[in-house]
Parts: sequence; C-alpha cells; structure tokens
Amino acid sequence: MTAGDCWAFRGSKGQVVIRLPARIWPSALTVQHLFKSGAAACSISSFPRNIAVSVSLCGAQGLDEEGEDTPLGTFTYDIGKKDIQVFSLKSEHYKAFKYIKIHILSNWGNRKYTCLYRVQLHGKRA
Repeated sequence: MTAGDCWAFRGSKGQVVIRLPARIWPSALTVQHLFKSGAAACSISSFPRNIAVSVSLCGAQGLDEEGEDTPLGTFTYDIGKKDIQVFSLKSEHYKAFKYIKIHILSNWGNRKYTCLYRVQLHGKRA
C-alpha cells in the first residue's frame, strides 16, 4: 500500500457494495489504512472514522430478497491505534450472503475527500 493508492471519494460520507466470490457467513471485518508515518501525502483527516457494515443476497441497491439490508454492525476506526483493525460482526443471521456494503459514515475531519485503503471480510464459505 502506498499513499494515494486508495479508493478516494468526495466528501466525508460514501458507500461501496462489493460482490463476494461466494456466499459466506461473515464473522469479522478488517480495515487497514496507512501507518501515520506513511500518511504524509494523504492527510490523516481523510481516514475513515465511523463505518457501518451490512450484507445482502442480491446486488441491486445492496438489498436482500426481502428488499432490506442486513446490518452487521457500526464501528469506529481509531487513528490512535494500529493501522490494521479487526471488528467482530453480529452473527445473529441465518443466511449466507453474496454482497457486503461498506458505508463510511464519517472521516476524521477532511471535508473534501475520504480515502479507503484495504477492507477484508472474514467468514465461513456456505
């Protein structure tokens, strides 16, 4: 990972829906950003702060067959901690999912843009 080699979007809020290679029962989400020392070219204020995660069975609008997201949790990426942070997801669902929606609710203060470097979903293949 190098500074600037990220998914950057305008503003402090955004979302992305990712199609998974197979249906899975998700258990955790890893978010990785640059080390603070490597972030000089990319302001720390552009790091994601509050992140909501949901999953779905179909890709249209990130919705499941009943027309709703299945929320798995809301987390805070803490810039005072390590660059790789793992968040446990709710496991109260009884379906395997094909899509994950990462919704950046806020960043650390940058009004112009937010940078998302690496996201990994962990779970068991259906």
